[in-house]
Amino acid sequence: MYRHLDEASRILASATKLLGAIAALIMILTLLLGVFYRYVLQDSLSWSDEVALLAASWTVFLFASVLVRHFEHVRVTLLLSLLPDRLSGFLERLNVLLVLLFGVAMIWTGYGFMEFTASQVSPAIRYPLWVKNAALPVSGLLISFHAVVLMIRPHSLNDLRSTEHG
Repeated sequence: MYRHLDEASRILASATKLLGAIAALIMILTLLLGVFYRYVLQDSLSWSDEVALLAASWTVFLFASVLVRHFEHVRVTLLLSLLPDRLSGFLERLNVLLVLLFGVAMIWTGYGFMEFTASQVSPAIRYPLWVKNAALPVSGLLISFHAVVLMIRPHSLNDLRSTEHG
């Protein structure tokens, strides 16, 4: 069962990376277009900042979930390298459990915030703000899934970083 979940996590992370890269490209191009219009053509675009913020939100939250999949989320490894393997492995799993709880909190609070802003629209282009705010619960769901896969991993998490890339 773990093999299937791990493969699903890998495929999901690849798709997430692609979507995150597209969102980052949209953000960069929109910002460059806004700068070009403002400083070269002396005519600012009313929508470029909103589109860039929308894309930035999705970029950050999508790539945050990929970091969990690749076991590169925020953690302190200096102390772990000095500890015995069993203790460092336990602490790594505890860390992943905390990441899982954080992902669940992102789902819960993100969904509440998305609901709260469901009837609001952006000022310039009037897109529904829940589209931007949906990045939080979606990322929380992705983070939670990747964390569960890490939690049930039958092998040590200590060797994961060296085998994950490639």
